[in-house]
Formats: sequence, C-alpha cells, structure tokens
Amino acid sequence: MLKGLTKRISNSDFLKSLAILMTGTIIAQAIGYLLAPIITRIYTPAEMGEFAVFQRIVVLVATIATARYELALPLPKQDKDAFYLFRFSLKLTVITTLVTSVCAIIYGILNDYNVEFYLLTIAGVISVFALAFFNLGTNWAIRIKSFKTISYSKMTSSLSNNGFRVLFGLFNWGYTGLIISFVISYVVGATHFIANFFKSKKDSKNVFEDKKDLEIAKTYKNFPLASLPHALSDVLRDVLVAFIIIELFSESVFGSFDHSFRMLRLPIMIIGASMSQVFFNRISDYKKNKIAIYPLFKKLLITLSLLSIVPFTIIFFFGGDIFAFIFGNDWYESGKLSEIMAPWLMLNFIVSPLSTIPLVFNKQQSFFLLGLCASLLQLFGFLYLPQVLASDTNQLYSVFQIVTWSQVAVSIVILFYLNAIVKKHDLLLK
Repeated sequence: MLKGLTKRISNSDFLKSLAILMTGTIIAQAIGYLLAPIITRIYTPAEMGEFAVFQRIVVLVATIATARYELALPLPKQDKDAFYLFRFSLKLTVITTLVTSVCAIIYGILNDYNVEFYLLTIAGVISVFALAFFNLGTNWAIRIKSFKTISYSKMTSSLSNNGFRVLFGLFNWGYTGLIISFVISYVVGATHFIANFFKSKKDSKNVFEDKKDLEIAKTYKNFPLASLPHALSDVLRDVLVAFIIIELFSESVFGSFDHSFRMLRLPIMIIGASMSQVFFNRISDYKKNKIAIYPLFKKLLITLSLLSIVPFTIIFFFGGDIFAFIFGNDWYESGKLSEIMAPWLMLNFIVSPLSTIPLVFNKQQSFFLLGLCASLLQLFGFLYLPQVLASDTNQLYSVFQIVTWSQVAVSIVILFYLNAIVKKHDLLLK
C-alpha cells in the first residue's frame, strides 16, 4: 500500500509538489508544536499579547510594502516580465520601509519617546523588509517550481524563531525576546530566496530599463487596486481587534485569544498553505491552457473537509482541558476560546487554500467585498457586543460565540462564490 502511494506521488506533479511543500511545512510547524509547551510556560499570556500586537503591525506594513504584487508573480507567461514585477515590488518595499522609518522617528521625537521605542522601530523596519522579501521570494519560488527552497526557508525560519524564543525566555527577556526572535526568523527565512533573485536578475534582459517595471506593474494593477484593499482589510482588522480586546478586556485576554487563534490555524499552516501554493500554481496553468478546474477544486474541497472534521471536533469538545494540559494552567482560558472558535477556524481551514481562485480570474474586487463584510462583522462584534452584553456573567464567551457564527456564515457564502467562479470557467470551455 505504501509502495503504491509512493509511486502515485512520484507520477503526479501536483502530489509531488505538495509532498515537498508539506514536508518542509510539517517539519517547520512540528518544531513550533514541540517547543510550544516550553514557550508557554516561559512567557505569560500578557507578554504573548504584547508581542502579538507588534507582529500584527509588522504584517500590516509589509502588506502595504509590496502592494500585493507578489501574488501576481506566478502569472506572467514570460519569466522576464515576472522578474520586472519582482523588482518593482522590491522597490516599493524599500520606499515603504524608508518612509515608515522617517515617520516613526518624527513621531518618537514629537512625543518624546525613550530609547526602547526607537529599538522597537528598528526591529519593526527590519521585520517589514524581511517579511516582504520572504513573501516575494516564496511566490517567485512557486513560479519556478522551486518548492524545496520554500520548504528549507520555512524550516530554518521556524527553528530560529522557536529556538531563540526558548533561549531569550530563559534569560527573562519577556516580550522583547519574542520580538527579537521574530526578526531573526524572517531574516533567516528570507536569505534562502536571495540566490533566486540574483539568478533571475542575471537571466533577465534589459534589467536597467525601469520603464519595463512600470509597464508590467500596470498590467497587473488589479492586485494593488483590489487585492491590496482586501488584504489590508484583513490585517487592519487584526490590528484593530488587538487594540479593542486589550482596551475592553486585557492584554492577557488578547494573548489567550491570539494563542488560541494561532493554534487553531496551525492545520492551515501545515496543510492548507502548502495546498494553496500548489493549487495556485496549478490552476494558473489550467487557465492558461484552457483545462477544466472544477474536478481539482472538488477534490481539494472534499480532502480539506475530511482532514478537518476530527481535529476540530476534538477541540470543540475538549479545548480547555487540552490547552491546560499541553501549555499549562495559564492557558486554560485560551483553550475555552478555542472550543468556541473551532467551527469558524474549521471553515477557514477549508476556504483558505481555495481563496487563490479570485486572483487567477481577476475577481479580486468582488472577493474583497466578501472579505470586507467578514471583517466588519468581526469588528462590530468585538467593539459593540461587550457593551450590549455588559450584564452577562459570561460576557467574554458570549461575544466570541456570536462573532464565531457570523464568520461561519460568511465562510459558507464564500465557498458558494468560489464554486460559482470555477463552474463558470469550465462551462465556457465546452
């Protein structure tokens, strides 16, 4: 049976690519899983909450930095056109990091902030550039089918991040140790893609013609015009949710929520992200070559549904006890929140790998509206429900329950929407 499965994987480009990506991703996430019980006993929920705010701000700026052009890298037919887009995105990243640095310094001077603020600014700027280049490099590697590079990058990034978290935690560095570990991890991860960039630069002709950069950027303007607002609505929502939960509850509650959210999203990182990258590459080719996509869509949808049922059901019933046992008693509340959010994150696991479909079919604008609805519902829930449910003795859990089921409803709508796009494409082929 094992021999037959191995032969099947070796004969399928999709399965082979998926196996390479998943191997690296599983190892990377396994490192995090194995060290998590140690890390959660070194850092408090409040410290994890402080770090999570920093992380979300970095992700927000890094998203703006590339204008989402990185997602377009697998699409151009010619490699040189894709490289022009790569280079243009890199220029945008440099400009964004410089502008961010200047704004932060001016803000710090006007508000008379201490040295710690400037050190955090430096850490943030380095993180933004490294994360942006990491995203660009990953999508370029998807284009050239260098999936091993992506796997190595993920593994070394995870090892450095979690390893340094333990080390700095033993020295009682608090959230500062978490931030430095985060910076190091993305710098390490990004270095794997430097060789690909310079090789592509050498292979491309007319590399000094800046007009080519702008020309190809205009061709894929839908990404900054439609995909960027969608992405920004998501990451800006995450930043606002962080501040809202801290303001209305506490840093400890936000740390518990963030930990729960990240733990429930680990299946997405282990399986969903790899499937998403390979699926994106495959449907891009299918669209170019006018091949039906629905069979692959249906197969992936069923696979994701079957993979998600058991783990999320277990969390739904026993999340609190599981989290307390694995991560320590301080994280019991995080486990209770995971019980509530399990249906939401289960559907998120299913939808996430399929959400590259609007990018391939230039449906970013309509997809953005759906994402915006999800973000607004989430923000509304966290901002106003605590006031409405002020007299509820289980206020925190009630708020999360209502927010969860609103996100479940939106996720179901998104699935039907993606299904309609794929079916319409296949119908036009007949």
